[in-house]
Amino acid sequence: MRCLWLSGLIIGWLLGAWGFPVGVELAFFKVTAEGNDLVVTWQANREEGVQRYELRRRTPASKGRYVLIAQIAPQGVGKPYRYVDRQVYKQAADEVAYQLWVIYGNGTAQLLAEQAVNYTPTAVRRTWGSIKAMFQR
Repeated sequence: MRCLWLSGLIIGWLLGAWGFPVGVELAFFKVTAEGNDLVVTWQANREEGVQRYELRRRTPASKGRYVLIAQIAPQGVGKPYRYVDRQVYKQAADEVAYQLWVIYGNGTAQLLAEQAVNYTPTAVRRTWGSIKAMFQR
């Protein structure tokens, strides 16, 4: 019995030494509109073994696929994260969805949260985007 307990202790110590992630626990994840931009905010109650966060976005223009839009370094537990997405106006999107992924130090990835919002850019922003697109050929 003592040998079994000791072997479990050694295995637990080895797993911890190899840096297997303990995980992330989110306090919140929100997507809100501020003017013509969408703002993604979150905060972690627990943040262990995190190498970086990845924020991905899906719009009708991305044909149902999530596209990586930002990589964010960990800031620590209790500190709020904020990403202002100013690129949405380039696409006429009815629904925009975001995914928050965590990449751990050992290379594993985990989906933490996902949220979709209905968003239609203003006519002025659409017109400006159309004008810019004409000159980018």
